[in-house]
Amino acid sequence: MKTSELNILKLKQKLTYQKKNEIKYKILKSIIQCNKITPIYQNYARLLLSKRKISFLKFKHICLKNNRGSSVYNDFFLSKYCIKNLMLDNTAQNIKLNSW
Repeated sequence: MKTSELNILKLKQKLTYQKKNEIKYKILKSIIQCNKITPIYQNYARLLLSKRKISFLKFKHICLKNNRGSSVYNDFFLSKYCIKNLMLDNTAQNIKLNSW
């Protein structure tokens, strides 16, 4: 076999491996999001995804208060405007206004 044929075979193997992993991760995410499955299986699926450092959240970077996706802080899942309003009203706990 020529080297070009070997390269094509290697690429096909990589693509099939990647597709299998994507399908596996989608199945694990659907297990987490399904409410009918027992929590034991959901926690195990979370564990498998966290080992691979894959987010198991359905929507990433969406504010919990106003459901917008702009400038969302990942630790609180709130936008910077919502956090600012909470801090000005003194309703945010364990957050200082000077630290932001």
